[in-house]
Amino acid sequence: MYKEEFLKQMEEKLKVERASIEAEINKLSAPEEAMDNPNAEDLAQDAAEDIIEESLLRVHRDILNRIEDALYRIKDGTYGRCIECGTEISQEDLDREPWVEHCEKCNKK
Repeated sequence: MYKEEFLKQMEEKLKVERASIEAEINKLSAPEEAMDNPNAEDLAQDAAEDIIEESLLRVHRDILNRIEDALYRIKDGTYGRCIECGTEISQEDLDREPWVEHCEKCNKK
């Protein structure tokens, strides 16, 4: 299993990432300013931006959930193990994406 120092580093990394994602969610969720006399092009652009923002919100919320799950796994001692097969996930993969849930083999399925 992983050394305590590595787990603390990952926990801190996850907390920093969580704060960043929460800030992005708050920014994307903020009410928009109303447009004065919008034309059709403005309305179309606004609609397209709304679709992109909704998509980004879904992605950010998914990552936030995965971060919360990873923080829970650190506390319960299962962090770094594939949630599907139990294989240890490489430190390299965890360092790159600390909320990763699956080993390479299960990720390819």
